[in-house]
Amino acid sequence: MQINHSFKGFPGHHTPVDISEVGLQKWNVLKGDLPLPLAVIKEKALQHNLHWMKDFCEKRQLDIAPHGKTTMSPELYARQVEAGAWGISFANVFQASLGIRHGIQRIIIANQVYQHADLEALSVLLETYPDVRVYFLVDSAEQIDAIQKWRSASRSNIAFTVLIELGIEGKRTGCREHSQAMALARIIKATSGLLLCGIECYEGALATCNHEHDQASVTALMGRVQQLAIACEKENLFENDEILLTAGGSAIFDLVAQHLKPQLNLPTRGILRSGCYLTHDHVQYRKMLQLGRSRGLRGAISLGNHGLERSTRLPSIQPSSFCIRAAPCGAIDWQRHFAPLHHI
Repeated sequence: MQINHSFKGFPGHHTPVDISEVGLQKWNVLKGDLPLPLAVIKEKALQHNLHWMKDFCEKRQLDIAPHGKTTMSPELYARQVEAGAWGISFANVFQASLGIRHGIQRIIIANQVYQHADLEALSVLLETYPDVRVYFLVDSAEQIDAIQKWRSASRSNIAFTVLIELGIEGKRTGCREHSQAMALARIIKATSGLLLCGIECYEGALATCNHEHDQASVTALMGRVQQLAIACEKENLFENDEILLTAGGSAIFDLVAQHLKPQLNLPTRGILRSGCYLTHDHVQYRKMLQLGRSRGLRGAISLGNHGLERSTRLPSIQPSSFCIRAAPCGAIDWQRHFAPLHHI
């Protein structure tokens, strides 16, 4: 694959370059070889953050499937898997297809899948890559009805592996009540082509930066997850070799980690999904996490820019000095600007 002037950060006067030969160009951001503004990733900080999260999970006997929607970078996915990630999480089928085409074997789509185009695309992917396992979320009987309507019109015999999403009253998706979730689990068990493999929740909406409040809220939510898992196991509703329990965003995953290994008879795998630890959420973690656990994380993205400033004494516009700064959380339009940067 070649990159050219249509890629942000590529020098517009340069002839197209194959990705494998970018390093041979010896471009230097500080010497002005590339147009600004430009975001760059610092190798040492990146490697440090990979080891930090690996150590965090290993000490708690947990796995991680970091969310890949932020970077959309197969190279970074590979680095995370090499550092022990169980798989990668995505927000939709399109993003998951990118991961699958670049060798990711285990994927959590942390969202509901029910549109016919998405179901058809996922079915084709699973037929094309039979060794890949993809899990997506289910939270209503209406979603199952939509899946079955697609199946009746499709020639696919693919069985989908799903996780019940347990939600929070007044927040986003997910089953609000235990009885609703249990009824859904029984429907899944009775539905051909659907296999219940675990429970999912998202605790980020509970975060307030008040430790006592957050700890109590997370304990209550994860207690509901454990109660549902125990009840589903008792009724033999799971259809997987191991039960997957997954949660964990960017705010209070340290509190969630304390509750992801319930005592069940079947093997259980607790999976965090925090993803932005890799590059830029170090400030968020330092703010939210307790006991200074985030102090070891480092900002791995820097923004390079130059500007013009108007002097109060002189009418002319003077160039200001070149600067590179660490990028704070939320400072970058990732989908527009970050995706191609791993090539440069």
